[in-house]
Parts: sequence; C-alpha cells; structure tokens
Amino acid sequence: MTQSNTKESIRILLVDDHQVVRDGLQHMLEQEDDLEVIGQGADSEETFRQIEKLKPNVILMDIKMPGVDGIELTRQVKRKYPACNIIMLTLFDQYFNQAMEAGASGYLLKDIKSKELANAIRQVNNGQIVTSNSMHQKDRFLPEAERTYIESRNPDVIEELQMIIPPPVEANQLMRLSGRIESSLNSRVLQVIGSWEEGTIMTIALDKTSTLSDILQILRNIPEVQRASEESPLSAISPKLLEKAKAVPRVNNRIRKTVFLTLDKN
Repeated sequence: MTQSNTKESIRILLVDDHQVVRDGLQHMLEQEDDLEVIGQGADSEETFRQIEKLKPNVILMDIKMPGVDGIELTRQVKRKYPACNIIMLTLFDQYFNQAMEAGASGYLLKDIKSKELANAIRQVNNGQIVTSNSMHQKDRFLPEAERTYIESRNPDVIEELQMIIPPPVEANQLMRLSGRIESSLNSRVLQVIGSWEEGTIMTIALDKTSTLSDILQILRNIPEVQRASEESPLSAISPKLLEKAKAVPRVNNRIRKTVFLTLDKN
C-alpha cells in the first residue's frame, strides 16, 4: 500500500488460525493502494486485543477455528463493537445463515479472486452486503411472493426488526442504544451499518414473535429514543440510506418490519 493516496485507507484485521493463510491474505491485500492490513489474530482473545488496540474498519474472519469458532466470535464482536464490519472468509458454504444471523456483513469462499476480495472489502466498508458469486444466494431466502403472502396473513406480526436512524449518531450512543434494545426487546443485534454522517441501520432478531404495536411502545420507553414510528421523517433520511436498508437480506425467512427512530441529541 502506498501512502501517497490522500483518501484514508480501509483498515483490515485478519482472523484465521493458520499463519500461512493470514500471511497470504496480507500479501494479496497489500497490493491495493486503499487497503491496509493493520493486524492479525489467531483466536478470540487475540482478536479482541487487536480490535481494542487497532480499531479496524473490516475484519476478515475464518469459521473453523479451535475454541471459539468464527461465527460465535462474530456474534461476540458485534455485541461489543456493533459498528465493526465482519466478512466471513471460509471454505464452507453451509454456514451462511448462521453467519448472517451472527452479524456478518459478508460471506465469501476462499476460492475468491484477489480483485473480487478487494472490491468486497470496499463494498462492506461502504455499508453493503456481499456474498461470493459462486454461492446461490437466491436459494437462501424466502421468495418474494411467498413472503408477501405470509405477511398479508399476519399484518402486525414481527420476527425481525430493522431500525433506520437519521444522522448524526455517535458511536457511544449507538452502543448504549443497542444494549438497551437487546435487553428491552429480548433480542439480539444481527447487523449495524451506516456512518455518523449518513445515518445508521440496525437489524435485530426477536427471540419470540411479537407485534409491531408492542415493539413500538417498548422503543418509545427507551430513554435515548425521542421518536419511534413506521413513518419516515423524510427530510432527515437520505435516499442512499434507504437503498442500503432495502439491500439488507432477511435471514431464515423471518418476517421483518422497518421502523424509524429519532434519538435525543443529548
């Protein structure tokens, strides 16, 4: 990576229990001017130390590792650092749903070409979801017609909630909010994407099926939440943020609803 580029580089952490894999990835990514490998981790403890010390933008995470596997480690990282972007990089395609549930922003197979990997990292850093071209993503989600039918029969039922939060959103405020939401709604955060300037999209999975009206009432009782509604405050939400929200895939055929939150400025 050259330092003459005025644009800030994407900071990458490599997590894999095989040194040769980490070194090979680092050599591959260092050929890109805007990508910078800032550290490596071989297990969960080392990964958390590196995240705390180095503040990566994107983590490339293996799945099959001794001790805490990559999926559980992703879940733990997203719980503590919800704004951290994680791409699963693996030999196996059968763990896609589990990885996305855990909060991964991408699922790539290790046969991916170097340029494709570099572009995937840029996309995820920009808030997008990526999968390998060799994976048949269309077979992993409920067809649109079937999903529409289920939701028409249960108009207020919800299993997965997507919250769109207009800017600005401070990182510390977002961490507090995600913790309160997980506790109040008996849920877990699947994914957080966006930025301070653009706004944030937080997707959560409910442990039990609920109704949207009950969910909105609970959200309105959270101290940081000034407003919770199905209606968008159009002047505060950018079209780009709405496009990103629509691109976030549903996992395990859950019925999802989208709400808009406005947070206190204090």
